[in-house]
Amino acid sequence: MDEIDSIARRRFLKVVGLTGSAALFDQCAPSRSENVIPYFISPDAVTPGIGVYYATTCRQCPAGCGMVVKTINGRITKAEGNPKHPINQGRLCGRGQAAVQAVYNPDRFRQPLLRQPNGTMQAISWPDAETILANALREAKRRGRDRVAWIGELLTGSLDTLSESWLQALHSSRRLFYESFDYEPLRQAGAVAFGRAEIPRYAFERANFVLSFGAEFLETWISNVEFTAGYSRARARRIRDPFGAFACVAPRRSLTALNADVWVPARPGSEALVALAIAHAIVDSGRAHPTAGPHLGWVQPALARFAAEQTTGLTDVAPDSIAALARQFTTATPSLAVGGGVGGTGLRDATLLELATLLLNVLAGNVGESVTYGAGYALDRLATRDDLDRLSHAMSDGEVDVLLVHKANPVLTLPPAAGFASALAHVPFIVSFASGPDETTDYAHLIVPDHHFLEAWGDCRPRAGADGVMQPVAERLFDTRATGDVLIEVANQIDEECARACGRAPWREHVRSQWQGRTSTAQGGERDIEWSEILRTGGRFDADTTSHPVALRDVSPVLNAVRFDEHKPIDGFAFVVTPSMHFYDGRSADEPWLQETPDPVASTVWNGYVALHPDAAKHLGIGEGDGVRVISAHGRLEAAAHITPETRADTIAMPLGYGRSASLHVGGQRGANPVTLLPARAVDGAHACWRVEGVRLERAGGTRRLPVLDAAPAMSRGTMREALAKIVRPDRVDDAHVSPHPPVDFYPPHAHPDHRWGMAIDLNACTGCNACVVACYAENNIAVVGEQFCAQGREMSWIRIERQSHIVAADRGLQRTAHVFMPMLCQQCDEAPCEAVCPVYATYHNPEGLNAQVYVRCIGTRFCSNNCPYKVRRFNWARYAWPAPLGEQLNPDVTVRSAGVTEKCTFCVQRIQAGKLEARREGRAVGDGDITPACAQTCPAEAIVFGDLHDPASRVSRLSRAAHGYHALEALNTRPAITYLRRSVPGAGDVGE
Repeated sequence: MDEIDSIARRRFLKVVGLTGSAALFDQCAPSRSENVIPYFISPDAVTPGIGVYYATTCRQCPAGCGMVVKTINGRITKAEGNPKHPINQGRLCGRGQAAVQAVYNPDRFRQPLLRQPNGTMQAISWPDAETILANALREAKRRGRDRVAWIGELLTGSLDTLSESWLQALHSSRRLFYESFDYEPLRQAGAVAFGRAEIPRYAFERANFVLSFGAEFLETWISNVEFTAGYSRARARRIRDPFGAFACVAPRRSLTALNADVWVPARPGSEALVALAIAHAIVDSGRAHPTAGPHLGWVQPALARFAAEQTTGLTDVAPDSIAALARQFTTATPSLAVGGGVGGTGLRDATLLELATLLLNVLAGNVGESVTYGAGYALDRLATRDDLDRLSHAMSDGEVDVLLVHKANPVLTLPPAAGFASALAHVPFIVSFASGPDETTDYAHLIVPDHHFLEAWGDCRPRAGADGVMQPVAERLFDTRATGDVLIEVANQIDEECARACGRAPWREHVRSQWQGRTSTAQGGERDIEWSEILRTGGRFDADTTSHPVALRDVSPVLNAVRFDEHKPIDGFAFVVTPSMHFYDGRSADEPWLQETPDPVASTVWNGYVALHPDAAKHLGIGEGDGVRVISAHGRLEAAAHITPETRADTIAMPLGYGRSASLHVGGQRGANPVTLLPARAVDGAHACWRVEGVRLERAGGTRRLPVLDAAPAMSRGTMREALAKIVRPDRVDDAHVSPHPPVDFYPPHAHPDHRWGMAIDLNACTGCNACVVACYAENNIAVVGEQFCAQGREMSWIRIERQSHIVAADRGLQRTAHVFMPMLCQQCDEAPCEAVCPVYATYHNPEGLNAQVYVRCIGTRFCSNNCPYKVRRFNWARYAWPAPLGEQLNPDVTVRSAGVTEKCTFCVQRIQAGKLEARREGRAVGDGDITPACAQTCPAEAIVFGDLHDPASRVSRLSRAAHGYHALEALNTRPAITYLRRSVPGAGDVGE
């Protein structure tokens, strides 16, 4: 077997990615890599300096996207999406990109740790750790049933099966899969409406109009990369719709809501009433789909009291707005309504809101079209708040002797009012499998650190048809051990019953046997080939999964039970806790790339904030960055104030991810944890509560450092001439853009004999997610400068996302302020102002149209930066360090710059050279799609297209000739190689288009 695996490792297969660029996949990951330092004698399977690619599955969040990870000389340097995976189809978000940094995080545990009587942690050996654990479990088993409890991340496949058998052998049924965002209201609504307590599958790509009631589907909700791709395709299809493709009903504009064509700032907690008012308008106007006809007998009377005229005083949404939304929702079919997300999950009515959105989908005929059941999401298995309460009570009552915590951090995201942290004090022995420190490991008695998922064997099945495999892409960095191996070894030490339940095979073989036991008919050597193919492709995938038909039940008793008096205003603010696009629920807060990437809504870095409306700030005498104190019935905290119009005046909001433990050297002790202000749970369901009313806000004195890496968005009233990010009215998308003046040449034009590299960036598709920014950090060894330098405006990112706002007249009470996200990077100008002023010719125009930068020539005059109208050049004010072992993930194909040197984007010139060399080796010309820069490769919305402008058939050439294309600051005659495509905005004016 080892001989066969060794042969397989020498075979490198090529697959064509979604972008068309070729990527090499190693046939199978090695069982061990001899070194993680530069090779003196290279292994047979490795060519020094040449990248090797492995397919695996991302576990940065429960979405379970496919990954292709590049390693050079045994080091992980870059993560990208797996084009074969049905969920992300080759794309990846910023959190997935940052998984590489998580591997080399200096805070990771190096070996097992045991807490000493004085409270400190002492390193011990693995045999000692496993013996201590086995003894504790043996004693717990002797004492009776359910004395051992497990709480951990969502598991599927091999480890799910093994851990279940392992716990059963210990006579325990206490096993919970914990995620901060439990989606319980969505499951309960499905049970009430259709008798299916499960998360439906949302086909955004099929929807002609999306109506969201706060769901953060472009950020963290269920599967954000998949949903972003689908929404982008739907928006491109509806670019000429005069109403728009997306409306959002929420008291605060999240990143998802900023992408909406219409914002309806409903009163916090009234979203369910708005949804029911829209449903009433659909039925009352006779717009219900024929398939909803059999239900109208009970639907019509049940909705009668939710007429817009009766609810407007409770929702602050005008009847005209309700009517307009109802008309569009039933006209642009199939449409799609999605529920409350995290910010919409309050103390009550979260399930009612989800039920109302399902009713809307039924009335519009969307069920079976853009909404289907039978997706088989693993998220359906998450623990409810009832489950967590039972575990907390059992721990407090002394019924749990050993608590095993597997890659979960409930202490961080469960409110103190839930009592989980205090219950931990009653557990005699707490074991953590965490890879690094967190709030829950602070309570652990024994830490048996697991591998990072990029070092581990395993599998992940986020939903039906997406069975992803996990394989180690590099040798483990520290003395960690797979949880599966620990469970197997410990089971064999406890007793014969546990040994029989888990077997003696190593974890790797256990994973393989589980996979090859699934519908495999291969025999002998064919099994090895089959396994190698699974590893090469990243799993087994079936894009066409079967949906189950559902029929709406009579939910009139639920609607009749709604009490309007519960929706009356409460004194004080509504406090909304929001998930973080970068940190998710806080789990990724210790990754420097994500800390230094600006928050896509507030543009802040390195610190948390309380977002409040300018009117509220003025009333309280609060300025930007002032310290404020937020007080609820459940706790209090202090943080920096961030003033923004993107929230209602009666609403304040805080993102998750801050206020982390001091044991985290990057993300620890920054800002405050908003969870401290929340109640233990909702009052009308077994789910979390992420919004609370009646909160007080007051000045705390002093100021807090809150670096903002973007100027205030430019507001345009009636004209777009001053804006870089331009918009166009839907009915004028096909009108040719007129340049401000004909081209003028003072010097002979540059010759580009072979290639002229260029980009097209679609502002209609870009969502501002910052995935391109993080990918650029990873690919190009961009330094992280830290909070102080960022506050001085000395950040180093080569791409920035500029958010510009255009005031558009309200339509029937609907707010239509257009927010346009514009990736700004070096424009690779043909008449570049930077080139003429460099005294040492460090920047010059190369034969392929790039504004090249020769670092060894640069003497740091910064004349080029002063002369660049786009302000995309970065100067190294210091020699920035990568704390060990972070430097291991640096890309050896890119020079690390030193102090006093200017740097910028060059379209990933190292990838351009690699693509040209590959084509030369194969004796052919470079084809369209052979070369893809990191930013374009990762973009979930496919907003960035790269290619050769000399090739008239290339995609970038066709887009650059689009009628709604333009060049940034084209009046300056710099002739950029980047073409931007205007964003389609309903109601936009005629000037400047």
